[in-house]
Amino acid sequence: MYNDILVATDLSPRACNALSHAIKLAHLFNAKITLINVHEEFMNKEELVMSRVSVENIQESYKTTSVQAKEEIKHLMHNLDGDDIDIDIVLREGKASEEIVELSEIIKPDLIIMGSNGRDSLSDYILGTTTTNVVDKTSYPLLVIPSVNND
Repeated sequence: MYNDILVATDLSPRACNALSHAIKLAHLFNAKITLINVHEEFMNKEELVMSRVSVENIQESYKTTSVQAKEEIKHLMHNLDGDDIDIDIVLREGKASEEIVELSEIIKPDLIIMGSNGRDSLSDYILGTTTTNVVDKTSYPLLVIPSVNND
């Protein structure tokens, strides 16, 4: 039923809870998991040049952040008993909801799993949360996992 599962993670406790559920489903259905981690703070080369910062230094910082994110994801998979699951880790720059929807259009998952991130700020009420934006834009089934203890 589920062969390919897309899991969006920002490495928060809420996202880790969602990943835990994804791992359980992957074990149940022998599914592959694609994890997407989006960094909105990354700028493309043109933006870096316009901000008059050292492109090389910032890009090296982004590379370090990317390596750390991949290592943290691998560590999470291990801690959640997901070592035996086929995974792809995708790191992207941009607006999280847009990148999640764009990747889903490419890989065509059987299911997208995300944690509920709540409405923590005024902008969440005005612009919507990442999860609500993905719900509105995706054409794939989406499982939203509520946070543990409403954190």
